[in-house]
Parts: sequence; structure tokens; C-alpha cells
Amino acid sequence: MMRIELKTLMGRFAIPLLSLFIGLGCALAIAALAGESPLVVMGVLYQGAFGSLTQVGYSLFYATPLIFTGLSVAWAFRAGLFNIGAEGQMALGGLAMSAVGILAPHWPAYLAIPFSLAIAFFFGGLWGGFAGWLKAKRGCHEVLTTILLNFIAYGLVSFMILSVFDNPDSQVPETAEIGPGFYLSPLPALGGGSPLNTSLFLALAAAAFYGFVFRRTKFGFLQRMTGGAPAVGLRAGVDIDRETVKAMFISGGLAALAGAGLILGFAHKTREGFTGGLGFVGIAVALLGRNTALGVVVAAVLFGILTKGALDLDLDTENVTRELAVVIQALIVLAVASQQGWLDLLQKLRRPRHG
Repeated sequence: MMRIELKTLMGRFAIPLLSLFIGLGCALAIAALAGESPLVVMGVLYQGAFGSLTQVGYSLFYATPLIFTGLSVAWAFRAGLFNIGAEGQMALGGLAMSAVGILAPHWPAYLAIPFSLAIAFFFGGLWGGFAGWLKAKRGCHEVLTTILLNFIAYGLVSFMILSVFDNPDSQVPETAEIGPGFYLSPLPALGGGSPLNTSLFLALAAAAFYGFVFRRTKFGFLQRMTGGAPAVGLRAGVDIDRETVKAMFISGGLAALAGAGLILGFAHKTREGFTGGLGFVGIAVALLGRNTALGVVVAAVLFGILTKGALDLDLDTENVTRELAVVIQALIVLAVASQQGWLDLLQKLRRPRHG
């Protein structure tokens, strides 16, 4: 019993923390090899992320879409699925938001914002649900289908931006601006002069919903059974294929909402390539957060801090650039992926020595 409790505790708290320290330590060692003082790098990261209220706001702004994409990947993980399509689902959701805002620019906020979010969730969900249907009915692995669907989504979104909803007054590949009723309110009290907006509260609400569903509802139990014990579920009469499609639909919908803060709260239009790899970083967020609601939020904030803090490395250091944040994230993910090895090592260290 003690071994089981130790393993659970280590998996939930110690391993993610250890992974963070390993990733950060290795990155600082790389910086030292490049001729930069680790203390200087840490100072720049800290000042860049926490130097002022505006800096904190930017960190939270960068973290907000990662909460959504992290929850998206985590939901699929809970159902035994691996959604690598969050990037394409996010792109389609962002386009849907702008399309509604362009077609109905005079809608009031109480109607415009909920409808744009709902339509984004729906289209992202359809894209994810289609991959789930291919998995359930045709046996196509979701890793392959979601990767390929990403490319189709990129092409569709690019075509719609350039040919249907294009902005004739701009040389940048972007849509026309949405109506003011679709704008999400900024949060100067939390983010100073940063673009932080109320999408942060939406992301936290999504995390709370995620935690509630998987802890307190029959639906969450069926989703976990789909991923953890499908054979038992089949014997109990659970339609595993249907649960698979549902899981991918919700996963895709959550990924689609990741564009809310960037489009409704900041740019007020959809630019080509606005996703910027956030869907893929969501995989790392889910892994580091151990697929828990609180863990995903904390991991997303951590990655947001790293992203914001690293932006100043180009200016304030001579031998290190902002790409160091990507290196740190990758090393953290590698450390998390090595969880079983760390657990086995700790178990060996705890065994009593004989002789």
C-alpha cells in the first residue's frame, strides 16, 4: 500500500517538479557552454516574466491558449486517444470566430461572444470528431488522421482568409476586422498594458469543467473507461465507438477555443499562421500537467512564463536567444516522458540493502 501511495504521489507532484528542474538545469548548462552566465539568463527570464504588472499580463496572455490546447490533448489522453490535431482544430475555430464577426458585425456583445465561441467549438469539434469516427469505424489511428487533417485545415483556413474573408486594405494575409460586439474585454487590473483579456477566465472555467466532468460525472467515468478499460466497458454495454467520437469532438472543440484570446481579445481578425505551434505545445502542457485540470493550468502558466521571459534574451544577452525557451520546454517533456525510469530509480534507492 505504501509503495502504491508513494508511486501516486511521485507521479502527481515530484516527477513534474523534477522534470522542470532537469529541463531548466540542462538549458542553463547549455547557456553556460555557449558562454553566457546562468545567473544572467535566470535574471533575464525572471525580469521578462515578472518585472512589472504588464510583464505578468503577457505571461498569462501567452498561457491562456495553452490552457485550452493542454485540456484538449488531456481530454483525448483520458479517453485513450492521442490528439495531435489541436493545431488544425484551433485554426478552424479561429476562422469560425472571425467569419461570424465579419458576417454579423453589428450584433451586441451578449449575443456575439457566446455565439462566436459556440460556432468555433462546433467546427473544431467536427474536425476532431471526424478523426474519432475514422478511428472508431474504420480503424484509422488518430495520430495519423489528426496529423493529416492538420494540413487540410491549414489549406482550408488559408484559402478562406485569402479569398473569402480577406482584408482588402492590408498586405498581410488576414481577414477583415470583426465587429466591436465580438471584442473580449481587456484586464488591466491583472495585466497592466498587456493584451490579457477575459479569455483567461474562460480558460479557467474550461479547466474547472474538465475537472468536474472527470471527477464527478458518469460521462467522465465512461470516457476514462474508454481509455483505461475498453474491454470492461464493452462487457458492461458501453458503446466504446460512440465514446471515442465524443472524446475527439470535445477535444477538438476545446482546441478551437484557444483562438479566443488571440482573435476576439487581441487582433480582432484572423491572421494566417496565428496558431504558431500552440496546438503542439499543448501536448507538452498535458504531459507535464499529468492530464489533471490543475496540472494543465500550472503547466500552461509555466510555459507562458518561459515564453515571455525568453523574449528578452535576444536583447539582454550576447550568446543566447529566445529559442532557449523552446529548448527548456523540450527538455521538460523528455524528462516527463522518462517518468517510469525515475520511479524505478527511486524504488531502487528505497530498497533495503542486504549483506
